Amino acid sequence: MLKNYLDFFLVITEKEIKARYKSALLGFLWIFLNPLLQMVIIGLVFQNFIKLPVENYFLFLFTGLLPWNFFSYSLTKATPSIVYERRLIQKAKFPREAIPVSIVLANFFNLLVSIGLLVVFLLFFGGLPIINQPFLLLSLVFSLIWLLLFTCGIALLTSALNVKYRDVKFFIEAVVLLWFYATPIVYSLEMLPNSVQVFFGANPVVYPFALLRQSLIGGSLPTSDVFLANTAISILVIGLGIIIFKKESKFFSDWL
Repeated sequence: MLKNYLDFFLVITEKEIKARYKSALLGFLWIFLNPLLQMVIIGLVFQNFIKLPVENYFLFLFTGLLPWNFFSYSLTKATPSIVYERRLIQKAKFPREAIPVSIVLANFFNLLVSIGLLVVFLLFFGGLPIINQPFLLLSLVFSLIWLLLFTCGIALLTSALNVKYRDVKFFIEAVVLLWFYATPIVYSLEMLPNSVQVFFGANPVVYPFALLRQSLIGGSLPTSDVFLANTAISILVIGLGIIIFKKESKFFSDWL
């Protein structure tokens, strides 16, 4: 039973991966090119006009854009996914959570490919802290697992709620835009005033993003208070996502 469940997830995830770049001339290169183009445009603006005091700013920016693109794209695409797959749900019996989770897993695969390409680049053209500090490899793995679980949790939550309340899709699209600026991607958390850091530190992706960035290019981590706040919020969101999706999925056919 478990094997069949896992096989189904792998099949639907593979389908999602192939569908995204079907007929695209550059194919999987877009996994790396999208954040690269974002990095160039945003980096030129912030370096030449605002002049943020961050060493190796383009690398700093790029290592923030990689996890952000994974998270934002997964959330915005997974939220309406149950509604979009209404015909499949009405015709076949299968684990309903496979629909939003497969979207997250497909994007997670893209994230892993991007990080792999970045690691190769850093090995040849720059420093890779993992070489001199092997324990950072564990930090990298931990940050990726944390980000994957949190994204799956919030995707389950929003996709379930969107079936009954179709405004959720539009709300998430608006929130993601604001969430980008509330996340230390183009700036570091230390640049903010102490009074504001407390508020921004409650953002549940701050610590996993910082941990991933530290593993790849070095740098400092937020305080233990941020770690505890992010951990608590992540566990809460994952738990709510599983519980609400399981509860609401019984009525998907009625609402679709």
